[in-house]
Amino acid sequence: MKSVCILRTVTRIAVGLLFIFSGYVKAVDPIGSEIKFGEYFEAFGMSALEPGALVFGILLSTVELIIGLCFLFGLKMKLASLGAVLFMIFMTVLTLILAITDAVQDCGCFGDAIKLSNWQTFYKNLIILPFVTYAFIERRNYRQIFDCKREWIIATVLFLASSGISIYAYRHLPFIDFMAYKAGANIPEGMTVPEGAQPDVYEDGTYIYEKDGKKESFTLDNLPDDTWKFVEASTPKLLKKGYVPPTKDFSITSLETGEILHDDIFAQDGYLIFITSADVNKASLKNSDVLNDLYKYSLDNNIRFIMLSGSSEQANRLYLQNAKAEYPVYSTDATVLKSMVRSNPGIMLLKDNVILRKWNIGDAPAVGELKSLTSMNPDEIIAGSGSFGKWTTVLLACSALVLFVLFSIRSFRNKNED
Repeated sequence: MKSVCILRTVTRIAVGLLFIFSGYVKAVDPIGSEIKFGEYFEAFGMSALEPGALVFGILLSTVELIIGLCFLFGLKMKLASLGAVLFMIFMTVLTLILAITDAVQDCGCFGDAIKLSNWQTFYKNLIILPFVTYAFIERRNYRQIFDCKREWIIATVLFLASSGISIYAYRHLPFIDFMAYKAGANIPEGMTVPEGAQPDVYEDGTYIYEKDGKKESFTLDNLPDDTWKFVEASTPKLLKKGYVPPTKDFSITSLETGEILHDDIFAQDGYLIFITSADVNKASLKNSDVLNDLYKYSLDNNIRFIMLSGSSEQANRLYLQNAKAEYPVYSTDATVLKSMVRSNPGIMLLKDNVILRKWNIGDAPAVGELKSLTSMNPDEIIAGSGSFGKWTTVLLACSALVLFVLFSIRSFRNKNED
């Protein structure tokens, strides 16, 4: 009986922590969830739902966090376990479909924090599902710590706090940056493959040749002589993915000539400001005056100032006209721009090709702030750029630990009173 009680408790805590982690890494990056939902809607022919992708993303992370917190603290276990088992059944079926069809490359179950293949995600769900199912079967045996009214009040507070994390991250930037373009990253170094890195491994391709009306298959190491006529070749199958540079897809090209410019830009030392916009047609004009002031300051202080756009030359001209801006605009892949800064437009400060700080357009720095930053040690800027997210995460984790201890004490007292 005691072993069953221990198993029940361990299952509850383990499932709770897993759901909390999965929900939190999505909650801190709602734009990433919006992008992923957009990929799902496009892949399954549900483009009409794309305008609601952000709402779906925030709801998903909030639901996961609520389920996880309810499991961890033993709140509303009947409802939470039902939600968890339905959620896992749906996700298991969905990831099986993705694994078979490869409609979406990455399911995004852990946001950008942990990347899993579709088959890895499916197997992961198969492992989790029995534990969730066990918690659902045992749902009536979990001890209720508070009365029903207090449980609903606590659950409501947790819901508001969970959704508040996503709303704050959307209005500013993610608490924690899981992308390749985080503070401290050197973009050109991230584009190169280090010496000794594992390359892609392919199976030997086959080559079909014909002679005297007879066709045979050959490998690259065993090709026939000139008396054979080449017919066709098969595409080699990828057996093992090799090292992929984190910023391999980054490029800067001229909109007018198509000339590749990033090598020349990165060859210069000093400060560099990128204004990023995946789609200038949807870019906010908020703080355009602040950007224009930064550009003027940059011209006077030998700071390069460039806008990177994923849109057409005509759209860029219209944006510059509406923003009353004069800074140069170059072309970069829209998907890459979405990864660089989770804002449209976004702002990025670099020195010697190393990313120092990023801003949402709503938090665009004034000239005074930029002047202060460029007088600081770059390492201090990098260290401070992620401090809010780190301390927020630590604070949330400590708060959850304290609450968990208090709930455990309350549960222990209730058990002794019985």
